[in-house]
Amino acid sequence: MILAIATSGSVSEAAGLIGLTQSALSHRIREAERLLNTELFYRRHKKLIPTSAGKRLLQSARVVLGELERAENDINKLSVGIEHVVRIGNEAYGSYHWLPPFLTGFMGAHPSISVEIIPDVSMDPYTALRNGSIDLSIVSGTVVQTGFRTLKLFRDEMVAVLPEGHSGADKDWLSPEEIADNTYITYHTNPGPGREYEQLFSHYQLLPRRVIRAGVTEAVVEFVRAGAGITIMPTWALKPYLRHGGLSTVKVTKAGLYLDWQVVLRKDERLDSPITMLAKALKQADLKHF
Repeated sequence: MILAIATSGSVSEAAGLIGLTQSALSHRIREAERLLNTELFYRRHKKLIPTSAGKRLLQSARVVLGELERAENDINKLSVGIEHVVRIGNEAYGSYHWLPPFLTGFMGAHPSISVEIIPDVSMDPYTALRNGSIDLSIVSGTVVQTGFRTLKLFRDEMVAVLPEGHSGADKDWLSPEEIADNTYITYHTNPGPGREYEQLFSHYQLLPRRVIRAGVTEAVVEFVRAGAGITIMPTWALKPYLRHGGLSTVKVTKAGLYLDWQVVLRKDERLDSPITMLAKALKQADLKHF
């Protein structure tokens, strides 16, 4: 009820969302406010807005409803013979083009194991691993946090991504100064260990003249494609976006920039668990060529 009202801002619309009459929902609101001895909503411009108490209840409602949904999904899987559900997180720099062919093979070989992708942990997969929201994650760069076990997948090259027709597109490689002279499109402004800020900008004591924070891979790529700036991305993550044209790639420095893709799981994970089985399957799958 709280979530429906906060989402719609209207008692009549919220009632329709949860299958009640408007009068029944109004009665439930009054009863909830009586039990809690406080108002949960106030009216502004014909819309219902959560009070401070309503916002706090809304926060808990989202957590509870999310956990209930996960529980229902897990039970549904158990009812059709799936005994284990492994939840995968993917960092902001990751991509999913490899996932369908990999999972087809893995779940065919292990029909009692199901895999779920949890998409909202990309900015902090380590916290999600610690609190159990996910069971393993694919990350790139350097893992500096403790309490985790890593399996290296493969080494990847980070390349400069330019809009088609950019003046640097025909060069064999770009210098740090040439890259810093462009507007730089990035995921976020918190540098990831082992990535381009550490290997390039910090190493050469340079910063791009202007930075646009785009948040997700698709947005970063589209900013570049539109000519708003350039970026640096791992080749593996970039691969599916090159098929649509409008982009050029160039080596970064004469020596190049490189990073490792890794599977990260909790250090205390059992060696015979479905989570470890999936991590080992990822390592053996040669994902670089997917």
